[in-house]
Amino acid sequence: MIKRLLIFIGLIAIVSIAHAQPTMTITPQAESVGQYEKFELVITHDIAYDNPYDPDDIRLDAEFEAPNGAILRTAGFFYRDYLQAETNPDILIAQAESWRVRFAPTQIGTWRYRVIITTPNTTATSDWARFEVSPSDNKGFIRIDERNRRYFAFDNGDSYFPVGQNMGWAVENPIANYQTWLDEMNAVGANFIRVWMASWGFGIEWTDTGLGNYDNRQDRAFQLDKVIELAEARDIYIMLALLNHGAFSETVNAEWDNNPYNRANGGMLDSPVEFGTHPDARRLWLQRLRYIVARWGYSTSIMSWEWWNEVNWTPLADETILSAWMADGNAYLAEYDPYDHLITHSGSQVNHASVWTDLDFTQQHLYEMRNLPREFASEIPQWLTQYPDKPFLMGEFGSPADVDTDGLLIHLGLWSAPMNGASGTGMTWWWDTYIHPNNLYYHFGGVASFFADEDMGAYSWQPTSATLSDDGDAKVYGLQTENRALLWVVSDDYSPSFMDRQYRTNLRNNIENPLAITFPVLSGLSITLPHLTDGEYVVEIWDTFTGEIIRSDTVRIGADGATIALPDFDRDLAVKVK
Repeated sequence: MIKRLLIFIGLIAIVSIAHAQPTMTITPQAESVGQYEKFELVITHDIAYDNPYDPDDIRLDAEFEAPNGAILRTAGFFYRDYLQAETNPDILIAQAESWRVRFAPTQIGTWRYRVIITTPNTTATSDWARFEVSPSDNKGFIRIDERNRRYFAFDNGDSYFPVGQNMGWAVENPIANYQTWLDEMNAVGANFIRVWMASWGFGIEWTDTGLGNYDNRQDRAFQLDKVIELAEARDIYIMLALLNHGAFSETVNAEWDNNPYNRANGGMLDSPVEFGTHPDARRLWLQRLRYIVARWGYSTSIMSWEWWNEVNWTPLADETILSAWMADGNAYLAEYDPYDHLITHSGSQVNHASVWTDLDFTQQHLYEMRNLPREFASEIPQWLTQYPDKPFLMGEFGSPADVDTDGLLIHLGLWSAPMNGASGTGMTWWWDTYIHPNNLYYHFGGVASFFADEDMGAYSWQPTSATLSDDGDAKVYGLQTENRALLWVVSDDYSPSFMDRQYRTNLRNNIENPLAITFPVLSGLSITLPHLTDGEYVVEIWDTFTGEIIRSDTVRIGADGATIALPDFDRDLAVKVK
C-alpha cells in the first residue's frame, strides 16, 4: 500500500524536531492568545501513514505545560482547509491538508508545549516552545454551579442560564443559514442552540466515507468549524448531539439500512443493538469521538457533549447495554477531553438511574401536549426529585398547531420550563420551518430579558406557594426563596385548545382572517405570596413578550405575606419580587 506523506514546501520551521529524522514543522497561528481563546498549531511532517484518522496507524498529540506546572494533553487531528467563495460562503474549494492542534489555555501566563507523533515504527517529539496567555473577556467553560447544582455557571463564576432552541442542521447552505439564524438569536439575547452531527448534517462518518476514514466529509467538518466560530462570536453555546436515533433505528426515522456499521454496507453489525457491545464498533466509535474532541473540544462555546438524541427509539435504550456503553465513553472523554465538558444525553426514562447517575445533567423531550404548563409542572419535578443535584433541561418540545402562526406553544414552553425548576428555557423544535419563516425570535427576547440579571445559582429555589385570587381563569407558577420570588401567571385560555376553538369559530363567522385570534382579557386578579421574610421589597410586573417592566412598586411585606394586584392581561405576565 502506498503510504500517505504530508510535506509542505516553504513553511518556516518554528519548532524543530528533537532528532534529525523524521522532520516536523510546527507553526503556531499566534504567539499569544487570551485566556480560554483558541491557540492553534499547524503541523506538517514526513512520517508515512495510511489512515490519518486511525490513532493505531498514526497519532499526533500535544502536551501543554501550564504556568503552575500542570500538564494538559490533547489530541491533534488531520485537517483539510477550504477556500470559501466570495459569492457564497458555502461554496467550498479544497485547499491544503495539514495536521492541527487546538487548545484553550485555562491560565494566564507563559505556557510551554510540544508535539508528539507516534506510529507503530516511529516516535517523534518536538522541542518545547512557548506562548503567552493574557486576560480576556471569555468566561471559560460551562460547569455545574456548585452553589446550587441545579443550575450552570462559567469557569469565572458567572451564572449561565440557557435561553434558546434546537438548531439541528441546515440541509442547504449551513454556514450562511446559521449566520442568519444566530444573528437573529443574538439580537434578542438568546444564548443556546442544540446541534446534531447527523448523516445529512455535520456527521463526519457515513456510507460515503466508510468506517474510520473521514476524508470525504472534511467539508462537513469545516462547516461545523464555521458554525462554532459564529456561535463563539455571539456568546451562544452549543449542546452537540453526537449520535441521532435514526442511524441505529429500524423503525423511527430509520437510517439503519444506510449505516456503514451495518454488515450489508460492509460493516460488522447484524443489528443496531450490537453497536453497544461489538468490540470493533466500540473501537471505531471511540476513534470518531477522539477526532470530535480534538477538533472542537477547545471551544468554550461547546456547552456539552450529548451522547444520543432520543436513544429510546433504538434497541440500545436497554438500560444495561446503555449504561455500560456510556461508562466506556465517559472514561474515554476523561482521558481525551482536557476541559471536562459537561455530558448528557436524551431518551432514557427518569428511573434509569444507572444511565443518568454518571451524566452531568438530565433532559427530557415532550411532544403532543394538550396542556403544556400543566404537563411541564408534572414532569419536571419528577426529574428534580430523582436527581436533586443535577440541572434539568427540556431539550425538545412541540408540536405547534397549524393555526399557531404566532408561536403560542413556543412561548408557553420557554416560560413553563424555568418556572417549574428547569435550569433554562424549554428548547423548541422547527427552527428552520417555523421559527424563522414566521419571525418568532421575539419570544426568546422576553424571557432572556427577565432572567438576564438573575443569578439563579445564588439561591435555594423552591416551588412557589403563591396563589391567585381566582385560579379558575389562570394559573401561577414559579420559584421562591425566603426573600425573593420569580412568578409566571398564565391565562387558562392562552392555550392551543382555545386557539383551535377560536379559529373554527372565525371560520364559521366568515372572519376575513381566521388566524387573527384574540384571547379573553382577565381583570382584577391578584397574587397572594406567603412565606417571605419581613421587609421592604420591589415588585416588578413584566411583559413576557417585550421583556419590559410594566410596573414597579416598593412594598412592605410582613408576616401575612404580600398581595400583588395584577394589571389586566389576555395571555400571561411575569412577576419579580425582590
